[in-house]
Amino acid sequence: MNQELKRQINNLIQIGTITEIKSTDGLALARVNILGRVTDFLPVFLWANDFVKVWIPIRVNQQVAVLSPFGNGDSGFILPSIYNKSCKEPSDANDKNVVIEFAKGVKIVCDGENINIKVPKDVNLTCDNANVKANTVKVDSPSIDMGLGGKGVVTGECICAFTGQPHHDFSANTRSKK
Repeated sequence: MNQELKRQINNLIQIGTITEIKSTDGLALARVNILGRVTDFLPVFLWANDFVKVWIPIRVNQQVAVLSPFGNGDSGFILPSIYNKSCKEPSDANDKNVVIEFAKGVKIVCDGENINIKVPKDVNLTCDNANVKANTVKVDSPSIDMGLGGKGVVTGECICAFTGQPHHDFSANTRSKK
């Protein structure tokens, strides 16, 4: 095999480190240092189609692979990320778990049967209707606000300790089933 052909094959896939990032018209672009040579801005491979779009921001100093189908390091695209000494896999990553770990301590772990979500701050869910069906629902909290600052909740099933009759002043919005 001649030297030129070997050089072209070696240039098809190269490992480097992101040196600069920019976004143009919703397209993530980055420059990559490959053995001391910095590429032009190249597009970053992300999942996108008419069903789902996944945006995972890239970072300067992130180790990546540059795929250059035509052997030219300044044309092609970036395939992120590669675990390395400065970016190790999550501690509970194994061949049975899917782990998504974010920089500020949010972690999602799924073993195929259970999903565990750890969030150090707030979780906000906004939707038209939320339906939860479970054998048991446990809430461990020093305060539960079901009316955004409203009064305590009494269902129509509660019996008044004084009259022995169902409460007449009960919540029309909060119900329970025996």
